[in-house]
Amino acid sequence: MNIKNSIKFASTHLIDEIKAKKQKKNLVHKQFIQLVKQNQVFINLYRFQKNKTDPEQGPYKTIQEAINEAQIGSIIKISPGLYSDNIYINKPNLIIESKEKVGDIIIIIENKPAIIVDLAPNQSCSISNIKFNHNASNQEDIQNDNYFISKINNYKDIMKSNQYEYQPQNEIPYVFPLNKQMNTILYLQGGIAKIQNCVFSLSYIQNELIQPIPAIVVQEQGNLYLNNVEIKGNKTQETIGFYYFYFYLKKNIGILINKGNAFIKQCKIHEHQLGGIQILSEKQNFININQSKINKNNKVGINCVGESGDVLIERCKIQNNNGPGIKVGLANKSIIQFNKIKSNLIGIEVISGEPLINQNEIERNYTDGILTICYNSIRCDALIKNNKCIKDNKENGIHCKGRNNYTRIENNKEIQSNKKAGIKADEEASISIFQNNILANKQQGILLVESSSSYIINNEISNNKKANIALGGFNSVNTYIINNIIKKGEREGIFIVEGSDTWIMRNQIYENFDGIICLSSFCELIENSIFENKYNGIMLIKESKCLIKKNDIHDNGGVGLYFKDRSYGKIFKNKINKNTIQIVIEKKNKNLQRITLDNVVSGDVRIPQMFSCNLY
Repeated sequence: MNIKNSIKFASTHLIDEIKAKKQKKNLVHKQFIQLVKQNQVFINLYRFQKNKTDPEQGPYKTIQEAINEAQIGSIIKISPGLYSDNIYINKPNLIIESKEKVGDIIIIIENKPAIIVDLAPNQSCSISNIKFNHNASNQEDIQNDNYFISKINNYKDIMKSNQYEYQPQNEIPYVFPLNKQMNTILYLQGGIAKIQNCVFSLSYIQNELIQPIPAIVVQEQGNLYLNNVEIKGNKTQETIGFYYFYFYLKKNIGILINKGNAFIKQCKIHEHQLGGIQILSEKQNFININQSKINKNNKVGINCVGESGDVLIERCKIQNNNGPGIKVGLANKSIIQFNKIKSNLIGIEVISGEPLINQNEIERNYTDGILTICYNSIRCDALIKNNKCIKDNKENGIHCKGRNNYTRIENNKEIQSNKKAGIKADEEASISIFQNNILANKQQGILLVESSSSYIINNEISNNKKANIALGGFNSVNTYIINNIIKKGEREGIFIVEGSDTWIMRNQIYENFDGIICLSSFCELIENSIFENKYNGIMLIKESKCLIKKNDIHDNGGVGLYFKDRSYGKIFKNKINKNTIQIVIEKKNKNLQRITLDNVVSGDVRIPQMFSCNLY
């Protein structure tokens, strides 16, 4: 090939190569146009600046610019990198997601909300696979907002006063200061926000905060859907993982809003100093917290307040919170079921609420497993039902306090091995205990402190270190103990001190140290089977006066029926036999002179003579 032909061949080859590159470029351009027509936009801050001709780098310098230019329903794909955009979403059906399967998208924000979603109620947006960090470095900006500062100061004053005297209206969800320009990661003003596979972190905050920071605020007509999101707090600064808001109190006047919803699934919410989740809701709100981990938060794991609020908390692990794992406020009707609630300061705390606590595992909490309280005698109607276990708590399994506390405890499989009582009621509580298995607690199985009362029906109560059931004290009245199996207590089966109007009927009481002891008490014992107790079947002490009727008292290791001091009563139609001693009466008492005639007694009876014999 001569030089002329070589040059011609090279020129032709070069032209063909240039044409091929041009065609390829045009093809890529057409492909990008096609993607734009399909409402997909690629953006990356730093790679875009290096090469403006590569369409895959996207024509936008910021995420917000892409949102502003996007059509309704656009998909905005973000390449891995470090960003610092505050994002405002006011267009429906936007999808913001990662372009690559490998590499992190990290958005670090210094002030204001990282994301504001401001849509109409039925409009939605979606965000996935992004890591958000807020470092709240704009404290000077907040100081210049006098109105917001006044709200913050008012909030701090209320929190201080609440430390000394609890006021439900001062719970954090009612008084927390909100502002659309506040520091937070997600501020959901309205519409539907779908967030999945993201991380929201407040762990990099270094400055001392003027205002506590929530990671997420859901307000007004906001509807939040979280799936597989980690919401990480700060070990030293006051943060809240998630704050759902039905109405905000301003000068003690409620501003009603339209219903909002929240669905939280498979999330991890941890290390927040003012609680993991703070919820203020009403009946029309639907809130579901499902299969999530709520742990290592201060104050509370999940706080549910709002009259008739109906939060569903299910299949969650709620652990290691320095406060109640779950707290339920006045008249709140939350449903708490299938959860593992462990190693919190209190497992569940109910303040004059009406929750259903169902099929949970509640164990190893540092005080009570469940605590129900009445605030200012406002009725408490908690239903504690079908739980798998309430055990190994460092105080009581279940503790009910206060006048008008009508907590119902029903069909729980194991109220077991708690360091104090299995169930305790005091301060005039009047509770119902049906069909539970209460065993091996370190003190009493059931303890009713003075002025409290209970219906105790169809339970199995066994192997408790002190009395299986203990009750009495000042104004202890109207307790019914019916159809229970009360067995193997290391002390008494039933111990009553200064009790009055107590009915003990149709129970099986056996293999305790003593069957029943009544001390200075007035009660009725009817149709019980009291047998094989190590010592006495029934013992009345210190002028107790009881009706003892139709009981079967047999095979006890000591005395079947023992009257100490000046105790007496109406004793008839009982079967007393096969005890070591059948009856002992210490003091002469005319009311007991027919005791062997009115009862079926077989065996040794020790009764003082009713009349003395004088010889001259």
